[in-house]
Amino acid sequence: MNVSIEFLEFPLCIKNKILRIKNITKLNIEYIAGKNIVFNNSNLGLNEPHKIIISNNIQSIVLLCYDDDTNLYDEELSRTITINELTNIIEYLLKEN
Repeated sequence: MNVSIEFLEFPLCIKNKILRIKNITKLNIEYIAGKNIVFNNSNLGLNEPHKIIISNNIQSIVLLCYDDDTNLYDEELSRTITINELTNIIEYLLKEN
């Protein structure tokens, strides 16, 4: 079975939202672009979300986001992370550093 992989561009609006958070530049931030994976000659496909990894020297958090969706999600996709919640998480990571 042939597989086609389309690499997506990370959404700038999400990056800008995150970079507006106070003192976030003191942490390590990695942006990993998502992918569209299509199984050729079938109607099956997968959308791998974009990943944002924010870490200090001790702990890290992985956030997920999708194209055409301005929400951030936790790694299990069980809840939406608001910018206010992310700001609190950033403050906690900075204290732990």
